Order: sequence, then C-alpha cells, then structure tokens
Amino acid sequence: MLRNLVVNDYALIDHLAVDFSPGLNVITGETGAGKSIVIDALTLVLGNRGNKTNIRQGKSKMTVQGLFDISEQPGLIEKCDEYGIPMEDGQLILIREMDDRGRNICRANGLIITVAQLKTIGDALIDIHGQHEHQSLFKRENHRHLLDAFGGEKSRKYRQQTAVDADEIKRITDQINELETNERELEREKETLQFEINEIEAAALIVGEDEELEEEKRILENKERLFSNASRAYELLRGENSDQNPILDALSLLAENIAEIAKIDSSFQEKLEMVNGLLNEAESLSFEIRSYLEDMEYSLGDLDEIETRLSVIAKLKRKYGHDITEILTYAEEIGIRFKSLLNRDESLQSYYQELSGVQDKYYKISNNLYQLRLKTANTLKIALEKELGELAMEKVQVEIAVEHDPDRVAAYGQDTVEFLISVNPGQPPKPLGKVASGGEISRIMLSLKSIFGALDAIETMVFDEIDTGISGRTAQVVAEKIQALSVTPPNGRQIICITHLPQIAAMADQHFMVEKRATEDTVEVRFIPLDEKGKKEELSRMLGGAEVTQKTWEHAQEMLELSQKIKKTKKIKKDKILS
Repeated sequence: MLRNLVVNDYALIDHLAVDFSPGLNVITGETGAGKSIVIDALTLVLGNRGNKTNIRQGKSKMTVQGLFDISEQPGLIEKCDEYGIPMEDGQLILIREMDDRGRNICRANGLIITVAQLKTIGDALIDIHGQHEHQSLFKRENHRHLLDAFGGEKSRKYRQQTAVDADEIKRITDQINELETNERELEREKETLQFEINEIEAAALIVGEDEELEEEKRILENKERLFSNASRAYELLRGENSDQNPILDALSLLAENIAEIAKIDSSFQEKLEMVNGLLNEAESLSFEIRSYLEDMEYSLGDLDEIETRLSVIAKLKRKYGHDITEILTYAEEIGIRFKSLLNRDESLQSYYQELSGVQDKYYKISNNLYQLRLKTANTLKIALEKELGELAMEKVQVEIAVEHDPDRVAAYGQDTVEFLISVNPGQPPKPLGKVASGGEISRIMLSLKSIFGALDAIETMVFDEIDTGISGRTAQVVAEKIQALSVTPPNGRQIICITHLPQIAAMADQHFMVEKRATEDTVEVRFIPLDEKGKKEELSRMLGGAEVTQKTWEHAQEMLELSQKIKKTKKIKKDKILS
C-alpha cells in the first residue's frame, strides 16, 4: 500500500509530497491542471521507462520516492529478501533518480538495485490502469490471457506444461526434418565426413607433437653450430685434443692449494667446500656435454622427414582447427554425426517414437486446458454479466468463445479465445470493438478490474480517468462500484482514482485537488488535500463549472451525505462477512 509519494523536479512539479490513505483516494482538478503528472511520476518509481525530457526545466535531475507498507504481502517480502533488500516493520522505500544524461539510480531501503529489479517489485505493488488500456480489450490475443488469469493456479500449471511440451515437439521435429532432407545431400555429406575422418585418422596425431617437432627441426637446422660449440666446451673442460690447460685440471689444482691453506687457517674450510662444489659441477657438466654430443651423433632424425610431418599437421590445422587438440575434437564430433547418418533409419524411428510420446502428453494437457477454459469462460461470463448489470448494463449478453484447433501446437495450447458482447436485446454477441461505445468499454474494464481485483494480491490500484464516456445515473453506479472495490474483504484495497465525475469524488475517503499556477517565470503543479469544506467546494465546481451557485452547493452537500450512507451500508455488510 502506498503511504507517501515525494516528487522533485519532475515535469511541472518543483517539489511535491503527498500522503495517501487506505481506501479510496480521489484526485480531481480542471482539465490540463496536471492530474496525470503525479501518476506518471509514480510509474517512474515503479520501474517503468523514464524519459530525461521530463526533468523540470533548468534542473539536472529528477527524483521520485515512494513509501510502501508491504507487511500484508508475504510474496513481495520474500522477493525483497531474495534481492538482499533490508526490511523493517514491512516498510519499503523506493527511490529513483534520473539525470539529464539519462542515467538511472534506483534504491530500495537504501540498497542500490537495477531498473529490472525495481520493475519486478513495482509490478507487485500497484496495478495502474489508464484510458489507453481500454484498447487492450479490442485485441483478441489479450482475451486468452484474461481467461487464463481467471482460471487461477490450475490454468497456470497447464499453460506451463503446454509451453514445455510444445518446445520439445519443435526440437524433435527439427531433428526429424534434418534427417529427412534430400538423399543426395545426405550422401554428399557422408562422403565428405568419411574423407575428413580418414584424413585425420591417417595422420595419427599426438597432442603436443608439433611443438616437439618444431624444437627438433630448430636443432637440426643448427646442428653444425651446436656440435662445434658443444665440442669446444667439452675441450675447455677436459682438455682433450687441446693445447689449453683444462678447466677441470685447473680447478683440481685450485682445490689442492685451498686445502693446504685450510689445514693452517680453518677460515678457508668454507672456501674449500666451494671450490670442491665447483669442481664436481664442472665434472658433471662435462659428462652431460659428452652425452649431448653422442645423442646428436646417433639419435637425431632426418630434417626432411620432420618438415614433411610438420607440413601434414599444418594442412590439417588450416582445415580443421587451430591446434591438434581442436583437430581431434572436430574428428570426434564429425564421427558422431557420421554415425548418426549411417544409423539414420534407426535414429528416425527413435525420434518418431519420442515425438509420439511427447505429442500424446501435449494433446492430453491441451485438452485438459481446453476443458478448463470452457468451464472458466462460463464462470467469468456470469461474473461479468453480474458486474455489468450493476453498472446499468442489465440487458448485456456476454459470450466468451473458446475455439479448439486439434492440429495447432503452440505454447499457450490449441485454443483461441474471444470476448463477444451484445448490449442490445435481440442482437447476437459481436466483438467488443464493433458494438461497444467508449462508456461501455470503460464499464467492461471496470467490471474486469472488480472481478480480478478479488483474485489479485496487489493491494493498490490506480484508475487514471477510466470513467470516460460515463455520466448520469451510470456515473453513480460506477462510483459505488469503485468505492466497493476499495473495501473488498477481508482487508480492503487502496484505490487512487483520477476522475472528472463528481459522483466518484463524493465517495472519496481522501480527496486531493490538483491546480496549476503560472508565474512570470515558471509553471507549478500543486496537490492540495481537501477537508470537508474543500470537498464540498470542489464538488460544487465539478457540478456547476466555473460558477458555483447555491443549487450546486446544496447538490454537493446531498452527494456527500448520500456517499456517507452508502459507505456506512457497505461497511456493515463487510463486517457481517468478516464475522
């Protein structure tokens, strides 16, 4: 439930702070006063799309803050907990800022959240209905959604299962279609796959062998330099075939001299160990160099063979992958594909069996959904006719046509749904757009809201001038319907209603008047909560226009007294229901 709304620098609003009450909150004002601006600002904090052009002229950002009481909405509290939003006493503060660069900052109880998360929360907080939504009733695809929503949890589960099965049917059908493509194409594909498999298998690739071959190639290409330098190093160490004094002999002599010193001066014992270590390492190095020379002499491969092998690997890399691992992975994948082509008939049979099983399941669930829709359509028809009868459309005849197509496979099932209506006796029901006037469509929408409101967990509903085209006695009935919706048992609802009808305004539990004031430099929208005297003055204005007379004043007084009697009667009925 919306407790408080604060708007800063939005459109014509400089600063606005409004406290909303439970029950029916009515907003009135002259045409063009800016009544809908407040609702537009509210949609921003609920996560709807914002537009930086709505920032008040001369300002760099706009801010909207909403304080909500969600203590009676456990599902929403659970969603906030999922997002990590801290919660205390069921209070939720949502803030949204948008600057002149279009950048959004959204917060929930101080935690920064995404616009998508804000939208998810907002959708569960308030149901906003404006005039443009009347057009949604003319779209047949929306009628199925309404009917299924009325069907409740059972309908939702059926829809969920038909969506899963329809997706599975499409997947299997695509597999079958692929296997049933042109035979020549399949034969060509098999030949290509066989050639590629043979080519890769013939190469007998080993992961990492290309790197080893490159190293061996580099050694062979520099064999003479390597042999010359290794031989020279060995001669320096061992002195074979050399006139130079060997390094090993020099180190041995050095070790003898240091040993003699250490016998006298013990501080040289460490240095003796150092020299002996050098001597051992040099001797070990000489052995390794000799082995290296022997291996080079007898174990190196042929350079031509290595280059040929590398050429084969390079060719396969160009065709099948960046490295040997990718080539082998590709070979494995085409092997599976080749096997499936060889076993095509077996695969087709398997897919057809799988498809038959899923189709049986889909058709069974779809038929269950169809039967539920027929039953739900009849219940909804009765409820709609009852609601419309209370809205001065006693002769209305509603038909909810559910047509079943056994050949259709769709996520929503096999049915089309259309709401038909006859507003005049003797006339057959026809599509809404062909027979219903603007006022009648408004009443149909209000009836739907009344019906679905009792099923909905959302506590706050906003009506933005949905009473278009309604006047006279019907206006009084509509007013009573909206007021009744605000006290729906057990806990009642919060209704925020922008209206031009004095009958609805008279029913208000909280009445706000919006006025637009212009100065030399700027225009500002004000939101004024009315006391009893203010309500009477505003009702008089709505009844009489620019001039308020004694008659309109008395009429306003009568309307207020009548509304109090109606609300008192409704309260007594509600108390009886609750008891």
